[in-house]
Amino acid sequence: MTQLVVTGLHKAFGDHPVLTGVDLEVPAGALTAILGPSGSGKTTLLRVLAGFDRADTGTVTIGGSVVDGRGVHLAPERRRIGYVPQEGSLFPHLTVAANIGFGLPRRARGPATAELLEAVGLAGLGQRYPHQLSGGQQQRVALARALAIRPKIVLLDEPFASLDAHLRASVRADVQALLAETGTTGILVTHDQDEALSTADRVAVLRDGRIAQCDAPQDLYDRPADAEIARFIGDANLIEGVLDRDTVQTILGRLPVEPSGLAPVAPLASGPAAVTSGPATVLIRPEQVELLADGAEPGELPGRVVAYGYHGHDAVVRVRPDLDGDVPVIIVRTLGGRQLPPGSPVTLRARGPVLAWPRP
Repeated sequence: MTQLVVTGLHKAFGDHPVLTGVDLEVPAGALTAILGPSGSGKTTLLRVLAGFDRADTGTVTIGGSVVDGRGVHLAPERRRIGYVPQEGSLFPHLTVAANIGFGLPRRARGPATAELLEAVGLAGLGQRYPHQLSGGQQQRVALARALAIRPKIVLLDEPFASLDAHLRASVRADVQALLAETGTTGILVTHDQDEALSTADRVAVLRDGRIAQCDAPQDLYDRPADAEIARFIGDANLIEGVLDRDTVQTILGRLPVEPSGLAPVAPLASGPAAVTSGPATVLIRPEQVELLADGAEPGELPGRVVAYGYHGHDAVVRVRPDLDGDVPVIIVRTLGGRQLPPGSPVTLRARGPVLAWPRP
């Protein structure tokens, strides 16, 4: 069952178009992330879904019923949508329990509030005020308040952005677990790629006012629809190559190409190559590149370290190839080991298959 369907959605503010034909399907009970850079229209899309703003054209359907479009504009309070803003926006003069039960009939507040406090791990804190809670606890209260009305969908507008890194991961996991436990459909707006990939069941990339690609996180990372998405989702080595049927010749040797049966996202992207020969842009992820000792064999590329970043669980090494001309720095992700200072000689070897997009 598809819980939410957005079709041909347009929204402009004056002469400034923000959404220019959004098409999106959100499965029931799943958490879908809307990912895009600042200014891409993420919050505008969320506000249209919530009913705070009205679409210029297009339709929004929730649970099979049109809530926006075709002459219909259902008020926000009639859509059964829970909304969690970035800062939580709790009422400072109300207790935690009163904040959670704010949108409920008076007689239902007591039992529902106690149940939700237990669900978000805040049992016994109902009589505290927001200022007496940590940032993570405040966000849990905001989520409990959104769930109190038993919504069809919960909209989360960058709800973890103001938390520190450790707390952000913890609260994110709590929210993810609670939505799954209650079977609530969730839409998370974020500009953080790691957050989207690690949290959501599906990730939709919003670009130029449209959904450029919507896929499971692993498919989005492994099989981006075009080079721009590849660059936006994680680190990417995008280098020139020459296609020859099912292989591509690059500065890192001849590499096998991922089969071309990857569904392109028309008309925004041509997808990986159906063309079998000619110049191409090749995607090699940093973890596909091995860092070897100096002394290149055929199919390997000598170079020198430009920068070394140690992250504990791994290290990111940037290497400039020993080649003439305008050659891009190659990014390598490897297990953290001995530090390589700038200037260290190394050898690179790539593992396929890779993705390739034909160039004009």
